[in-house]
Amino acid sequence: MSKEILTREVLTNLSALQRFAFSLCQHKQEAEELVSETVVKAFENRTQLKSEEKIKQWLFRILNNLFISNYRKTKNRKAIDLPELSDQSFSLFEQVGMSSFTDGGTPEKSFISKITKERIYEAINELPEEFRTTIVLCDVNEFSYTEIAAITQVSIGTVRSRIARARNLLQKKLWQYAGELGITTKEKEKDHVCTCGKEEAKTVNTATV
Repeated sequence: MSKEILTREVLTNLSALQRFAFSLCQHKQEAEELVSETVVKAFENRTQLKSEEKIKQWLFRILNNLFISNYRKTKNRKAIDLPELSDQSFSLFEQVGMSSFTDGGTPEKSFISKITKERIYEAINELPEEFRTTIVLCDVNEFSYTEIAAITQVSIGTVRSRIARARNLLQKKLWQYAGELGITTKEKEKDHVCTCGKEEAKTVNTATV
């Protein structure tokens, strides 16, 4: 691959690489250093890549591998607190739909409009590393499951599982933010017991006594 093509692709994907690096490092300077090392390594190994269509995937894989090799060992990795299987059905939008939040339009759209991008990224950055990596690659950088499996070097099944868990945890975190906005789940109304005709029957019985 020519230097010109690689330079163009690096510049095109630089912002995405920086976001991904920060999501991994959680530190601006370290993220910048990680991106710089990624670019250097990409140019050093540019002859290894034959397909231009896979340049972006290749760059992200280099970055992820460098993080694992050089940066992860310096971090205190967060323990993964997996949700219980019975908790997998949690749905943020179901909670919002049943909540007290009814400001204009549909509750779901109104709720999303209240959540800032910063809040969403903050929630993503609080996820355990494995989940955070896959959700950023999938939902932020729009890689396919196959591409994510190649970048992170795990099976597609593992990718699917991590993304499902990540989204579940992310929805719960955003629901916590909903509480800060004053949004709460409505109390269930008591079931109405129909007494139709009973009063009339009682009146008739009293009259015949």
